[in-house]
Amino acid sequence: MALRIYSLVLLLSGLFSYSCSKPFPGGDEIILLGLLGKTRYLFVTTSTNMGNLGGVGGADLICQSAKTAEVPSLPGSALEYVALIASSSRVPGGVGWPLIPNTNYYAMNPGETLIFHTNSSGIPTSSMDNATGIPGSGNYWTGISSSFALSPDDCQSWGSSAPTDFGDYGTANAGSSSIDSFNQGFSDGCDQPKALLCVRN
Repeated sequence: MALRIYSLVLLLSGLFSYSCSKPFPGGDEIILLGLLGKTRYLFVTTSTNMGNLGGVGGADLICQSAKTAEVPSLPGSALEYVALIASSSRVPGGVGWPLIPNTNYYAMNPGETLIFHTNSSGIPTSSMDNATGIPGSGNYWTGISSSFALSPDDCQSWGSSAPTDFGDYGTANAGSSSIDSFNQGFSDGCDQPKALLCVRN
């Protein structure tokens, strides 16, 4: 992997220097860094919603709107941010899961603060007890079970606001284990408004 990245750097450096004596004119080094990877950030929405989020797609739109309205200073475009919720189309560590394996996730409020690191399956391996730097606060919907799998309590795939349907949720600074921030040990009625945890994808 390191050899591929080094080769890419040499290739791009050669292309840029061919057209100009300065290897990265006009900020092209930022483009190169974008090709090699980007820093991942997260935030909690200040706006809240009942469990009828409009499915995963609707939850993503909520995060993207909140990125623009609530945390415009976070790096990246609004379209890069998605909801960290589980459903049949967004399975923890599996299909549609937005967390990148072996990656650090940060908050920026105002400085960059490491919140958690993911394992090779894209599952957080440390708790969010240092999450005081996350913009936003409060409980947020997750649909994640106590074993960090898809929970049956996901407000009918995030389409219900009925008090007889339930959704699992988490909160920052929740406890000593990595799951506490994603599953509080019990679910809540889908008629109870909660925030969303949004991550840069």
